[in-house]
Amino acid sequence: MRSSPTDSAVIHDPVGALRRRLSDFVTRVPHPWHGAMRTLLDVFREHGWEVFVFGGTLRDLLAVSATAAPRDVDLVVAGTTGEALREAFARELVRVNRFGGLRLQVQKLPVDIWTLESTWAFQQKLVPGGDFAHLPRTTFLNVEAVAAELDTRKGRARQVYGDAFFRAVRERVLEINLEENPYTGLCVVRSLLTARKLHYALGPRLARYIAHHGSRVDAAEFEAIQLSHYGRVRLDRDQLLRLIRSVSGRLAVTRQRPVELPQARQLEWTLPRPQQLDWHFLRSTG
Repeated sequence: MRSSPTDSAVIHDPVGALRRRLSDFVTRVPHPWHGAMRTLLDVFREHGWEVFVFGGTLRDLLAVSATAAPRDVDLVVAGTTGEALREAFARELVRVNRFGGLRLQVQKLPVDIWTLESTWAFQQKLVPGGDFAHLPRTTFLNVEAVAAELDTRKGRARQVYGDAFFRAVRERVLEINLEENPYTGLCVVRSLLTARKLHYALGPRLARYIAHHGSRVDAAEFEAIQLSHYGRVRLDRDQLLRLIRSVSGRLAVTRQRPVELPQARQLEWTLPRPQQLDWHFLRSTG
């Protein structure tokens, strides 16, 4: 798998690098997210809420680029209720998800926000603690197991939690952080997309998860999952089948070692059409 360059600051002081990059992300002009983040900060300061940035935004800022522009931003809020959030962001509210989190549109940019106590893994008692220090333990992937304080006073270092995340960035291996998750099909798709985006290997647990669950989800369902989550199909059924087959095959050889995904050019062969190939032949590998 092709490696991507890693900033020396990320290697030698990843926490400091993330703090600086998040500060730039919030305050830098004319970054596309600057206006939206200032709008959000004004509301949070008015109410005195403690807010942490969580997951993929921080991953992209550290592991992809210091100037990354994320698809959306995830924010977790303590010291309030879901009802209070809905009232505060009534004009920006797009929808309420099944777990009580809010999808907002702030200056035309998507933001997901929810209360700390409503985090799914806390609700299900899968992760003890229930505070921001324990929040990184609630993610499926290690590269999203990070939370950083959004607002901070001058002269005080921004709080950052995410030992598993920083280890993942250092080792360049994507692995399961918390396996319990109600959306196995989405976990398979997101894992493959994330590994390709970051040029990371798959850890052995994650590789086994993909081989097992990838063989049990119908191709049409995989595409429906992507349409629902991303608004488009990012990996079509042929690409998914090739990747899952590759993971299954390499897993048999690597066993307890990380599994490298094939490069795009290594996947440039033509699969038989669906009527000629039973998608579920992969069941035998599970």
